[in-house]
Amino acid sequence: MSLVQCSNEDMLLYKMNSLRKQLDRAVHEHQSLSDERVVQISQELDTYVLQFQKSVWSRITKREVLQ
Repeated sequence: MSLVQCSNEDMLLYKMNSLRKQLDRAVHEHQSLSDERVVQISQELDTYVLQFQKSVWSRITKREVLQ
């Protein structure tokens, strides 16, 4: 599937998975959950998780309204 064909949620999932991998590597490398880089990646991941949840919730509520 090309990036042009991806939905917003697909793009968010891709970015979240990428950040999860980065976070895992950073924690392993720095051996600390409070390291500045680890916290930075975690906070960025949090923003994408919230965007994804809002998108899914919006889609679900629209579907319920239409029924």
